[in-house]
Amino acid sequence: MAELSLAQIVISRQGKDAGLIYVVSGFEQDGRVALIRPPKHNVNSPKKKNAKHLQPTSKCAEELLEHIKAGQNIDAGFFYRSVGINGE
Repeated sequence: MAELSLAQIVISRQGKDAGLIYVVSGFEQDGRVALIRPPKHNVNSPKKKNAKHLQPTSKCAEELLEHIKAGQNIDAGFFYRSVGINGE
């Protein structure tokens, strides 16, 4: 599996959220990855998912990186524009 990086765009492959796009916001001690997709999962309340259930992409949401590092929540509209999604 490819190494994941902060602000990398990933796609969920397993679970009820299969096919949804997320952005990596951190890494947990137990090997899980913290993911954001506002408004439900934001920097202060990320979704935690096993890395093997994620499909990494070659894209990185550079615009979101500073917000993630600063621990600031991200507006849903800004998130969708940054990752190239038109709405939810």
